[in-house]
Amino acid sequence: MRHVAVCLLVVVVAACGPERPAALEPVKIGTIGSTSGALATFGSALQDAIVLASESVNAAGGIFDGRPLELVVVDSASDAATARVRANELVAAGVVAIVGPETSGQSEQVLSIATNARIPMVSCCATSTALSSGSGANDSFFFRTAPSDALQGQALAFVAREGVADAGVELAACPQAAFFSRGDSYGDGFKSVFTASYDDQLVGGVRASIIAEGEFASDAPAPDEIGAVARTFAASIIANADPLEEVCVVFITFGAEGGRLVKLIDDELADSGLGYHYLTGDGAQEGAFLDEMRNASPALLNKVVGTVPFHAVSAAYDEFAIAFDARHGTPPPAYSAQAFDAMFITALAVAKASSTDGVAVRNALFSVSGREGGRRFDNGNFFGEIAAAILDGDDVDYVGPSGDLTFDAFGDVQGDYVLWRLENSGGGLAFVDKVPLAVAEFASE
Repeated sequence: MRHVAVCLLVVVVAACGPERPAALEPVKIGTIGSTSGALATFGSALQDAIVLASESVNAAGGIFDGRPLELVVVDSASDAATARVRANELVAAGVVAIVGPETSGQSEQVLSIATNARIPMVSCCATSTALSSGSGANDSFFFRTAPSDALQGQALAFVAREGVADAGVELAACPQAAFFSRGDSYGDGFKSVFTASYDDQLVGGVRASIIAEGEFASDAPAPDEIGAVARTFAASIIANADPLEEVCVVFITFGAEGGRLVKLIDDELADSGLGYHYLTGDGAQEGAFLDEMRNASPALLNKVVGTVPFHAVSAAYDEFAIAFDARHGTPPPAYSAQAFDAMFITALAVAKASSTDGVAVRNALFSVSGREGGRRFDNGNFFGEIAAAILDGDDVDYVGPSGDLTFDAFGDVQGDYVLWRLENSGGGLAFVDKVPLAVAEFASE
């Protein structure tokens, strides 16, 4: 009997004593990246930056109440339809937000899924103006950490109108332009903004005009299609150009297709007697473009310049660059600072909301971006330091390695650009930043 009583006492003490605390449920944030397919090199580098940001969050103790961030990674295979499928998978997995994807075509597909699920999506690099212009002010679930083509189209038009004579880059102003683009939201949006900022403007006393247009008929053009449209486009330039005036040949494409296109166009224009050079946008600045251009002539390489959103020149960027190189063994490529910030500011928004409710996280994104003012964090501060200020009830203004991230009512940010060109160095052909383009120089009111 005594034995039984002891046993019962043990059971009662065990039942009434303090329970071991249950492990906190992680906060799931999804990321869609092009880690295979045509944009695999570009997409994989951006995922490296997103991973770095998520690791920095967990190293600081998690998002709120010690909850770890669980990064749910899916591959879009560089395809818009696949991105839509993967977005549905992330929603089913219970993510509170989606970071990515990189392209405008993919982002269009993902945005409809995110909006229906009422969770925010934050892209580093989808620049189509249509992504934010279709939403009502303060009611969008779309955010981006790079400026839209409403700015980049103006930047490229400014270069075409004014020319460049700086940092070893000599480009004549162009009273005539030929415009080639992808037949998607990225290409169409860029073309619309460029045309509005260029066509019929005075360039050296001459009214500027677009003398030739072309586009790919498919999202993933095959070599035969690229060859056919390149020859047709070049023939139109030769037929319509004034041989006494410079021509800007503008191509808004992704990397591999753009490299093939420009080489084929140049084969046709080289003996035309025209003065011309090439202008391109951010979509071409990826490794596949370098691969295609490695066997191009020095004369062609010297004629190609492009624009890309510029990162901050700050302690925040310096800290990021050191951390990225240490973690991944390579300097951060274009848009990696924007990718890091997309994940980092999303995690800050969850901390601000102290919630996994998608609408609360969406609303908090406006707040932590500094739209409501607050204590400015712009020196590469650790996540834990900023999160502690948030949990103390402070308003914060996060400024990351990509620069100021103040979201407007449509989830857009402003930002500067830089002109790059192709140069051979000890490590082979590379993109080299040459001429800063401050937004104040080229942006219309």
